[in-house]
Parts: sequence; structure tokens; C-alpha cells
Amino acid sequence: MRTVPWPRLAFFLLFLTLPAFGVTRHYYIAAEDVTWDYAPSGLNLTEGRPIPQPWAKQTKWPKTRYIEYTDATFKVRKPQPEWLGIMGPVIRGEVGDEIVVDFLNRGRSSHGIHPHGLRYDKDNEGAYYVPAGRGSLVPPNGRFTYHWFADAGSGPGPGQLSSVVWWYHPHSAGLSEINAGLMGPIIITAKGKARPDGSPKDVDREFATSFMIFDELRGQDAGLFHAINGYVFGNQPLGKAPGEGMTVKAGQRVRWYLMGMGTEVDLHTPHWHGNTVTTNGMRGDMIQLEPGMMMVSDMVPDDPGTWLFHCHVNDHILAGMQARYRVVS
Repeated sequence: MRTVPWPRLAFFLLFLTLPAFGVTRHYYIAAEDVTWDYAPSGLNLTEGRPIPQPWAKQTKWPKTRYIEYTDATFKVRKPQPEWLGIMGPVIRGEVGDEIVVDFLNRGRSSHGIHPHGLRYDKDNEGAYYVPAGRGSLVPPNGRFTYHWFADAGSGPGPGQLSSVVWWYHPHSAGLSEINAGLMGPIIITAKGKARPDGSPKDVDREFATSFMIFDELRGQDAGLFHAINGYVFGNQPLGKAPGEGMTVKAGQRVRWYLMGMGTEVDLHTPHWHGNTVTTNGMRGDMIQLEPGMMMVSDMVPDDPGTWLFHCHVNDHILAGMQARYRVVS
């Protein structure tokens, strides 16, 4: 009689316990070495003047990003909202779904993908330490297919909003890979509350925002970019009409997924001007983020205008951790 290896059998039994009627969502994601511009306009757009020194000397740096493609040939890039910036594509699921990520490493170093919040076995953990699974370190030009599951613990808990956000990132070379730009959001919607694409039915617009200080020069001020989604000094695309960039319509239900990453200096306080949000049942206009944290805030904007969205830590404001969002009537 042929026996089934225990890890495989255990994972199969786990799959049987997941909620029924889930779907399989397939993603094709590559890690690629690129050149990233923290301020593509060349200006401080929040104040309408040149970028201050020392950051004006150089805003383009070599980075590595997660980039999504349409299929396993990895030839055609899938369009991505400009406001996502340096972050990789949004990976979505509804509780009960299987998420399959076909990963191709086009970078010069070994990389992988480690998901927060989802259920996985050792081979699909995407983290390198002893003992390590097969998907922990994918060499240059190598491929690995990750299989993750959105079980009940991956979705919103009792009394929470209809969706939650998790990080994904590499987990083999510490902060250096994340500092290179390899990171992105996973959004999981409660069972029965998702549209066919996995987005929550009760939300009109969603924004995923990362707050992180990128270090390009080993601690020198000229290389410390205090960025929201990889942009500084208001360079995150704003847009003019609802659905473009960071522009929404008054009265829309807008969900903000707020994410922190970095080191001990990455203590951030995202703050919205002009409108308020509800976070964990409390009304406010600012939240707190620490490295690795993920928060969800809902907004129904009712005050038209172009408004500042920034970290409220004084040093971070001066160093350019500022964006803008627009509300049109």
C-alpha cells in the first residue's frame, strides 16, 4: 500500500477544513531589478517649489520590485494603479479561496515571497531559516509556485470591517530586500462579502499605502527617503476625476489600508486633512503604525478639495513623507 507523506497529508486535511465554494485565484509575479524615482516630477508638489537639499541631488536609485504579469509567459505586464507606486500588485482573496502565485525571480539575488495572515505549509512559507522549505530562496532565473489558503483566520474577525490587509515580502536577507522595494499588500474579504474580483462589496474605492523610510546611503541624510508608496514630497499621482490616482467622489465609501515597514525609526502617524476616518470603531483623523503593522480605516468624504495626507512625525514631514488626496463633488 502506498503511503502519503505526513506533511502533504496534513496540508490536504487542512484544505478539507476550509470553507466550501472558494475559488482559486492565480497570480504571476516576478521580482525585477529596476530604477525607481522617488520624485518623478522633480519638484516638491506639496509646496510648489524645488525639492530641498540634500534629497534633490539624486532621486533615482536602483531598486527591486514585485511586478505582475498576465500569464505564465511573463511577457505582458498587468496594469497597476499608479498610486500603488513601488509596491507590488494587490493580491486578493475571499475567505475560502486558494491563492496560487507563480513566482519568477528575474533579479540578481535570490528572493522569495512570504505572506502574512494566510495559511501555508513549510514549502510555501517563503522564509529562509532552518528548517527551510523549498520556496524559501528562489535563485536568479528560478521559479516557484506558492499555494496559500485564505482560511477563517485570514479574514476579518467578529465585528470587524468586511476586509483586512496583510503584508507580503521576502524573508531571506532581512531588511535589505524590503529596503530594495520588495513588498506588497494582500487583501482578504469576508466570506459572502466579496465581488467576483475579491474586493469588498460595501466599498467604492480602496487605497493601500505603505509608510517607510528607504535607506540608500547607509544612514546618510541624502539617502533617507521618507516615502509613502515609494514617493516623497507629494509625488504620489493625484488625478483629477474619481477613479484617477488619489481622487475620490464625495459620498463614496473609501477604504484605506495603512501599512508600516522598516526599522526602529519607522514609527509613523498617518494623518488626513479635510475629512475623518473610522478605525476600529473610533472616529479620528490619524492612526499609529509601527514596522510590520497593518491597519484599516474607512472614510466617507464630505469635504471637497485637495487635501494633505502625511505622517505627523515632525522630522518625517520635513523629510517629505507627504502625499495628497482629492475629493470632488
